[in-house]
Formats: sequence, structure tokens, C-alpha cells
Amino acid sequence: FSLDAQKAFDNLNWQFMIQQIYNMNLGMNFEHIITAIYSKQRASIVVNRETTPNTEIGKGVRQGCPLSPLFILSLEILHRRIRLNSNIKGLTIKKEEFKLQALQDDMVF
Repeated sequence: FSLDAQKAFDNLNWQFMIQQIYNMNLGMNFEHIITAIYSKQRASIVVNRETTPNTEIGKGVRQGCPLSPLFILSLEILHRRIRLNSNIKGLTIKKEEFKLQALQDDMVF
């Protein structure tokens, strides 16, 4: 089974991501900074020199945002669940079981 999560960050719920940062105990300062950046964001669009009303943004990441690696932290939750699930069998090599291979936004399990 394989999964390509190429556009998944565009749909990642920020509250979920912030909760995972909290669960990983990365520190209150880090949590507060991420929360400040990714909460209560608003945007408007200019079309034919007219600006649309502000709209709240609740998911996704700005193109080129240096915080996009946070998506990998969110994927780690899925990785942990796969590794810890005894119903998912992996490939055993020299008594060590491998259930998952992940590289950037691609996973094979």
C-alpha cells in the first residue's frame, strides 16, 4: 500500500497540527509562536482591481512558508499508529520488522 501526501498540507487542519505540537512537548514558546502564526488568519483577493472582503483561512500553508516542514510532524502521528498497530504486519529482516518507509510526502507500508 502506498500514499502520496503531496497536497495534504493544503488540507491539514491547523488545530490538529497545533494539538500535535502540544502532544510532542516541543515547548510552550514554540507552541505559542505556531499558534500566533496559524490562528485567526484572514485574506482577501484582488480581482479586476476590486478587493474581495476578508475571508478567514482555517487550513493549508502559504506557498514557500518556512513552516511547511510542520506537515512532517503531523504525518508522524500516522507513522506512529502504523508502527504500533499489531494488526499491521511488516517485512521482517533478521528479526527486525519494518512496517513503513516514508520519504517527504510519500509513504509505503
